[in-house]
Amino acid sequence: MRLELGSFPVRDIVFSNRTRWHDGVLEVDARALLEEVRADSRITVAELELARPGESIRIWPVRDAIEPRVKVEGPGVAYPGICGRPIDTVGQGRTHRLAGMSLVEVSEVLPHDAGGDYNSIFYDMSGPWADAIPMSKLLNLCFLVEADSSLTVLDQNDAVHRATLLLADKLAATTVGLEPPEREVFELKPVDPALPRVVYMPCLHSAQAMSGNATNAFFCTTTTYGLSQLSAPWILHPNEVLDGAITGPYRIASSWHMANNPILLELYRRHGIDLNFLGVIAIRTEWTTMHEKELMCLQTAKIAKMMGAQGAIVAWDAGGNEFLEVIHTVRACEREGVKAVLLTTEDDPTGDAPTLLEPLPEADAIVSAFIPGTPYPGMAPVDGVPMLPPMERVIGSPTRLTGPVRDEVIASGGPLLPPRYNDTYGFGRLSGVEY
Repeated sequence: MRLELGSFPVRDIVFSNRTRWHDGVLEVDARALLEEVRADSRITVAELELARPGESIRIWPVRDAIEPRVKVEGPGVAYPGICGRPIDTVGQGRTHRLAGMSLVEVSEVLPHDAGGDYNSIFYDMSGPWADAIPMSKLLNLCFLVEADSSLTVLDQNDAVHRATLLLADKLAATTVGLEPPEREVFELKPVDPALPRVVYMPCLHSAQAMSGNATNAFFCTTTTYGLSQLSAPWILHPNEVLDGAITGPYRIASSWHMANNPILLELYRRHGIDLNFLGVIAIRTEWTTMHEKELMCLQTAKIAKMMGAQGAIVAWDAGGNEFLEVIHTVRACEREGVKAVLLTTEDDPTGDAPTLLEPLPEADAIVSAFIPGTPYPGMAPVDGVPMLPPMERVIGSPTRLTGPVRDEVIASGGPLLPPRYNDTYGFGRLSGVEY
């Protein structure tokens, strides 16, 4: 596969009477775009607001963030499969991207109707939380969107995310027919066979078990070509990931994070220099029995061995029992002779629990990417972690629920406990020790 990625830098976003990209400025005709969104009768709220780096702004609640991308050559569409989009295999031809911005989906629609999950992610554009997350460095066009509350949660999810993707498509379409100021070609050409052979293993949470839904009808998780249920490991060409084959949010991660995944990009750019990048093996986590978990780990290691891998980078996007699949994948790879490096966040080391749920001797190469915070809203703060300062402006809901059972209402713009930052893809440069 050969993919050319054309970048159109966005240095400013302005509201206008037309929508176009010109010389680094994205003009947005909010009235016309939102009129198209409201053509879906399920949508009850649709507004656009802008958040710039350094401003005293908090964006909450965030469901996803999307970098507008469009296929201009080659099969398929950017971000395939999700919300009924075509599922043609992507990763070839040419894709245009609006770089330096994101379209942020701001909505209170719950990810599924089984309980136990609710929106807790927010972005600050200044202050200590902004310093920790890459989204604060972007121009964020915030899409405030809500759906008819009389609909099922599943239909509400489809309505608001489909609307966000529609806007992303419209913004990306401003680059069609233009020559990109920046180009980069991604192609896994044959290289020196003596170079170490490496695979990338992103472990992706599935909400199937917690949602109680055995179909694909839930949201709060990354999808692979639109599928988010538990499934066997996927072998993907890295170009597919760059074209959005893995999309959707989980915790702090978003569609933007995966499309700009620094682990994948670094492996790709070093291909043929000091390593041979073989591809991506995407693994689903949160299986319900140890039999299932072990099976997935062993199959993943087997696939890596069959691909000829000598090394693997393993990263994950969740917490709790999903770590069992992750750490057992590391062990299975090591036992197959595939050296595995684990990129992981850590849990609060207070109490009797280890910082890693199940430390195994095979996991002897670990990169810590934990920035202390509170894992969930309402939990006690980690020692030494200060409250986040208030913001002058909130884009989204002015209040939020907190407390042990979400029975307390607080101002979302006021001082807040910092959330735990799951830096699952290596955007940050702080480890737990350095902090």
